[in-house]
Formats: sequence, structure tokens, C-alpha cells
Amino acid sequence: MQVFVDTAALVALGNRRDDWHAAAVAVSRQLTLAGCRFVTTDAVLLEVGNTFSRADYKPIANRLIGTAQRSQSWHCIPVDRGLFDRGFALFRDRADKDWSLTDCTSVVVALDLEIQQVFTTDRHFAQAGLQVLLGDPA
Repeated sequence: MQVFVDTAALVALGNRRDDWHAAAVAVSRQLTLAGCRFVTTDAVLLEVGNTFSRADYKPIANRLIGTAQRSQSWHCIPVDRGLFDRGFALFRDRADKDWSLTDCTSVVVALDLEIQQVFTTDRHFAQAGLQVLLGDPA
């Protein structure tokens, strides 16, 4: 089983004061115990780095990004020109939605890999027809 991991889940895991922290830890444990393969993109990891860019928080970013890059249970998709262009095409095509460019790129990857579940609180993934594993997608 593969699950796409979005920025919101990684931020919730890394920030103990995040409203979703406890739930994110519980979902992460369940997925890990189930032998899940976690998939994300360099774009998501850039957002995580940006979120935890203050000097006091950089160790959190280093741990989260390092795990995604080095763990056998993770697969990090590089964002090359082709993926960027396809994500940007979805971004343009969904002008009626408040989806970020990173979200659009993530949706493209999830659909390419036939991943139906996204570890996130972001309802935009539910709007794209994917199952959100953390929080209320409404």
C-alpha cells in the first residue's frame, strides 16, 4: 500500500503545538505498522523546509526531510520540468479552485502512481477525488 504524504501531515508531525499533532502521530504509527510506503515530492519537502526555516526549528526540518530522503519506507519524487509542467497545467485548469501549485503537482503524482489516500488535512485533495486521512475533508 502506498500513501501520498502532504506538507500538512509533516508539519503536524513536526510541530507538537499543531492542532493535528496527536492525530498525525497516531495515523503515522498505523500506516507504519501496516507496512505502508510513503510517497512525497521535493516540492512538499521544500514547503516543509520553508515552514520550519527559523533557526530554532531547522532541526525539525532536517529530521523530517532526512527521513523522507533516506528511509527505505519512503519514496521522494523529484520535481523535474515534465512534472512541473503537468502540475502547472492542472493549476491552470482548476482556476476555480484554491489549489496551490504544490498541491497540483502532488495530485498529478498520486494519480500517476494510482495512490488513493493522502496523509493530510488539506481538503483540496478530497476535491480532487482522493481520500484524506487526517481531519475532516469537508
